[in-house]
Amino acid sequence: MADTFRGDGVSRIDRSNLTLADKVEARLREEIVQGERPTGSRLNEVEIAADLGVSRGPVREALQRLAHHGLVTLESHRGAFVRSLDLGEVRELFEVRIALECEAAELAAIRIDRSGLGSLVQAQEQAVSEVRLGPRAGVFDTLDVHELIVRQAGNQRLADAVTQVNTQLRLARSRSGATGTRAREAVDEHRQLITALTSRDPEGARLAMKAHLTASLQNTMQMLQAVAGLPTEGDPRV
Repeated sequence: MADTFRGDGVSRIDRSNLTLADKVEARLREEIVQGERPTGSRLNEVEIAADLGVSRGPVREALQRLAHHGLVTLESHRGAFVRSLDLGEVRELFEVRIALECEAAELAAIRIDRSGLGSLVQAQEQAVSEVRLGPRAGVFDTLDVHELIVRQAGNQRLADAVTQVNTQLRLARSRSGATGTRAREAVDEHRQLITALTSRDPEGARLAMKAHLTASLQNTMQMLQAVAGLPTEGDPRV
């Protein structure tokens, strides 16, 4: 049963299969990471419950889960707010991401199968086509080469840790965005990574992943600094 829509265009929550808290959590998570609910904005339980056609209980539970995953801040006597990441937190999260995904790339180079390689190549071809047309927002969220690589590493604990870090980092990415230039650079870096995986080269895969994510860190930091009006590298104010 699909979500039903009210007269004001807001869709109510589908009550089948998953619990209401599961569905509220999924809806809010998507709105937060896509930037529909800006960082620092208040998440009003009453308003959310009314919009989604549920009671406050599932909303409260969903907000607690999102707080556990680092997307929401719960403040006593004030309520829930979309978490704001400062530059230091973004850097720390990226450093953890680099450590985890470099290990995943090395493992994937050893364990990836023919089907996994085919999926990677297909995702890469789609990403290249998208970027040539002019990258749309979130292109690398729907064509996520990284998720495929982590899956091929064959370690669920590692995959869970990567998901946790990347969920929080999407808060920063929704604010910073990606320029056309960076998107083109990213697909080139992905190509080098896939080449190392195809060659079953663990060290090459680790180095390619590290170079790619280090460039992504630098781009994200520069974009966030620009959004915040802070001086960036090369700025005469530095």
